[in-house]
Amino acid sequence: MQETHLNPLPIAATFSKDPSFWGVDFEPQYIVHGDGSHVLGSDGRIYLDWVSALGSNLLGYNYQEFVLRVQRQVGLGAGFSLPHWLEQQVAEKIVTLLGTHVSGWNPEGLGLRFGKTGTDATTMAVRLARAVTGRERILSSGYHGWGSWSISKTPPAWGVLEEGVFDFPFNDLDKLAFCLDAYSPVAAVILEQPMQNPNPGYYAGLRKLCDEHGALLILDEVVTGFRYALGGAAEVYGVEPDIACYGKSLGNGMAISCIVGRREYFDWFSRNDPVFVSSTHFGNAVDLAAADAVLDIWGEAQVAHLWRIGLDLMDGLKVAGYDVIGHGPRSLIQHKTPYERAFFITGMRDRGFLMNRPNIPNLAHSSWDVMKTIATALEVKAEMLNCGPEELEAKMKDKLPRVLFEGR
Repeated sequence: MQETHLNPLPIAATFSKDPSFWGVDFEPQYIVHGDGSHVLGSDGRIYLDWVSALGSNLLGYNYQEFVLRVQRQVGLGAGFSLPHWLEQQVAEKIVTLLGTHVSGWNPEGLGLRFGKTGTDATTMAVRLARAVTGRERILSSGYHGWGSWSISKTPPAWGVLEEGVFDFPFNDLDKLAFCLDAYSPVAAVILEQPMQNPNPGYYAGLRKLCDEHGALLILDEVVTGFRYALGGAAEVYGVEPDIACYGKSLGNGMAISCIVGRREYFDWFSRNDPVFVSSTHFGNAVDLAAADAVLDIWGEAQVAHLWRIGLDLMDGLKVAGYDVIGHGPRSLIQHKTPYERAFFITGMRDRGFLMNRPNIPNLAHSSWDVMKTIATALEVKAEMLNCGPEELEAKMKDKLPRVLFEGR
């Protein structure tokens, strides 16, 4: 019988995980398993992973206490016909943590609702804000997932209708004030803390402008939550959001997210005519067990580890001649040309290092990992400088890693 090869997947389920983002000639198409800060590719090679599963890996791969607790819950069941008791327990742990670490919040005054993805969280936050304010327009800074309301800002946005969402630049209060007036009335301002520092007084001014215009302030902490501090970027920069969105590291790779905010807003979910946000798999007990384990394991010392490792990595890369922006828990190498970027990504990857977007350390990353990475980055930089711009372009023009949203 002739063997038939099926190819039902034209690209990975998550765009950013597609192998072509490491270069068109990248051999491994899959990850087989991970351990600590390393992963095994389908090519049989071990790679040091600085992407940390797009930031969803907080503890490191195969963290045993986490694994055992998730495995135990698998045996006890995942989905039920009533809420699982972990839904209440995890919710209490989250509001207790955030209520004592986010400026202006207290545990008794908070409400919470679970989702599975970061997009679930940001989308339900925007829907809730529109319901609470009775307004439609949203001002947005940064990327907030693949929901139609968010991706409508990114042309050509195939299959998406105009959603009444308008961009504003981070760190410019005058332009934000202009946008709040120009698009009035605005239901909410949503932003994520980018890899640049806020200007002095920026967040206080942002809070003041939202209050003056009756717009809710939504902080997207899907990436920064629990990584920048126990209270996320809100704690680091003294932000007082009305609603905050969490995901990624909350489940250490398991699919769980949530929104947290002022309790009176969350009463809208319990009405007979509720703000409708519901899914069979929200509140899945295995995902909740994962979050429960993360919240028990994660503390100030673990956050400090991310900052130390991340800052050491940034400092070493700068000494090696790279332009690096960001913060310890999340940094980015900026390249002058796409050819330099391609040379770096492929040069590191061919030497066993995965670095093609923000570097996001996890608890398993060590000082030894940093030292090996810097030494290898120095080697790649030396080769790059020896090539010169024209030779570099000639070498890399047919090997450029894929990039989404070329015009963004």
